Amino acid sequence: MRKTKSFILFLLVIFHVGNLLHSASMDSTNFSPIIKEKRWFFLHVGVAPFFNSGDWANRYPTSVNIPLSFEYEHRSSYSVGVQYSFFVGSDVNDSNIYAGMSNEEGYLIDINGYPAVVRTYQRGYSIRGYALKNWILHRGRDHRFLLQAGGGFGWYEHYTKFAFDVDQVPQIDGIYAGGYAMRTSGPQASQQLRLQYINNEAISFSLGLELAQGFGQRTSPYDFSTQTRNEGTYNDNQWGATLSIMIPIKYRDRVSEVDYYMD
Repeated sequence: MRKTKSFILFLLVIFHVGNLLHSASMDSTNFSPIIKEKRWFFLHVGVAPFFNSGDWANRYPTSVNIPLSFEYEHRSSYSVGVQYSFFVGSDVNDSNIYAGMSNEEGYLIDINGYPAVVRTYQRGYSIRGYALKNWILHRGRDHRFLLQAGGGFGWYEHYTKFAFDVDQVPQIDGIYAGGYAMRTSGPQASQQLRLQYINNEAISFSLGLELAQGFGQRTSPYDFSTQTRNEGTYNDNQWGATLSIMIPIKYRDRVSEVDYYMD
């Protein structure tokens, strides 16, 4: 939670500094061109390694998000979008995950009396809307650099996937085998800071930092591994870097003329 508050404070400072830079650039000359900016529609396809904290880290210390976003950018001043992100990961803490199914030594035994081979993976998704304030850091004839800061809100869900020989490990079956007993879902907030490079003639991309805070509950009322009821709210937090390739879908207001203003 302390990291989240610090990052939000950092975003507020970025907002203030960005406005000061924008005002300074507008006041630096009395005779400047005003280029009519386009309105862009982008498809973002990216990858984001994340570190988890809170209750999330107890089961999944790290994970990788694969985000897919549809974004509208209004004349380089602000952006709004919708993002779907798929969670994948093999870094799973499986301690006590087979409680009630293990022998006295703590091993899960297959039908032949040997320790069972079971692989575990994290799976899940998030979907949310977001809004960003943009500041132009540099603008050329066919490209521009933007600083973006903002956040969003949506829904998330994650669970444990088991991979094993079904005929050899009968203890894991039904909805437990599908991770249902550990499935967690709930509302999620996020904050992000990005650098965006847009090139009219070549590839465009964005690079940023992101925080997310989930407030989830177990989907199943009962945990079959611990033989206890699932109760309470889970604080699932994560933070990491994001890199995405931007594919322009459509843009508007493409003009060749340049307007001028004078004080």
